[in-house]
Amino acid sequence: MGPLWPLLLSASLWLSVCAAGDNSTLQLVQVLFRHGARTPVVVCPTDPHRDLWLDEGLGQLTNQGKQMQFELGQFLRTRYGGFLSEKYHENYTLVRASDVDRTLMSAEVNLAGLYPPKGRDVWNPDLAWQPIPVHTEPITSDRLLNFMAACPRYAIELKRVLNTTPLRLVEKQNQPLYEYLSQHCGAPVRDLEQAMLLFDLLLIEEARNWTLPAWATARLAPYNATVYPDVLKPLNELAFDLLSYDAALRRLGGGALLADITEHLSQKVSGTLSPPNRELFMYSGHDSDVAALLGALGVYNGIAPPLASCVIVELHRDSSGAFFVELFYRNDTAVEPYQLRLPNCTGRCPWVAFRDLTAPVRAQDGAAECAPPPSGTPTAQEVTIIALAVSLTLLLVLCAIGLFIYCRRNRNGALAYSHFGEING
Repeated sequence: MGPLWPLLLSASLWLSVCAAGDNSTLQLVQVLFRHGARTPVVVCPTDPHRDLWLDEGLGQLTNQGKQMQFELGQFLRTRYGGFLSEKYHENYTLVRASDVDRTLMSAEVNLAGLYPPKGRDVWNPDLAWQPIPVHTEPITSDRLLNFMAACPRYAIELKRVLNTTPLRLVEKQNQPLYEYLSQHCGAPVRDLEQAMLLFDLLLIEEARNWTLPAWATARLAPYNATVYPDVLKPLNELAFDLLSYDAALRRLGGGALLADITEHLSQKVSGTLSPPNRELFMYSGHDSDVAALLGALGVYNGIAPPLASCVIVELHRDSSGAFFVELFYRNDTAVEPYQLRLPNCTGRCPWVAFRDLTAPVRAQDGAAECAPPPSGTPTAQEVTIIALAVSLTLLLVLCAIGLFIYCRRNRNGALAYSHFGEING
């Protein structure tokens, strides 16, 4: 048995190295994560827990959510221990958060797990924490982490998609559900978005092991399935699918953050990144940000991003000097992050290929691209319809002109012969 121990030890070390990733070639790490567990953002007037939720505050990070983010910070420290500096330095790490309480707090707790104070950074021996700056922008101007509020054109394009025949049919088919939810929630539930918020409420209450109201777990006749989760969960997943439904939504949504991430990669490759020793960019956002970025990359799995899930973008440089990009998605704390493969590329995607493949969905000039069309300016769909109508009208006009000329020629021909005879007769 003795001779096997070196082999087992070697295998164990090899597995741990693979799990942590190859940091020897690592040049830059960028991480987008969803906040930790929170209270619901809406509560039904009929909810027996309504007063408790209002007392805690709607949409607020819970103690469980803080623990989730602290552990995510520790995970990042373990995974990148050979690459990231042990101590926080303003040149090494830049953190950006959505201007919402739960994302700001998530970033702060995450950093507590990632950068516990050491040496001269210990300012209170009884407190293993140090303040680290978290940057943000107002929601209405934050295209990276609040694209739905900061990009008016996105809302227009999403409305266009929702007005397509398949989506109108979905809404029509679910009218009985919306009426049922409105009746039992005590507040109007009119569409997919509001049904999604109600699903979120029930999901959170279930996670707290609270007994759900009877109407939520009842079987709904038109669907022959329980309201929660069987009927509401697919609608919730559909709502996330719609975030990146087509090229326009991918570019206006996750394309803005993808452009920012890609710009950092480009600057690192070209040696123009400032400061040049930057190691880590962190983005603290929402489930919609995670889904939209994955959608823009073409790797979204159709499952709503769980709490504290994160997307990791790594830039590497091999021994020949060639740069390549690796993508990872951590949506399960029980296993190592899943490596993602960009469509038409390998897991170790060459930098130039990554840059070129993502170019069509990366946002460009934010102000111009996001501006709503001037009043009276038709949308892309309306332009197509107008163009078809004009073409059809033109075709009909040409046919009418052709018919008129044909008839005129026949009539004028008969008169001409008669006139010719009369003139020469």
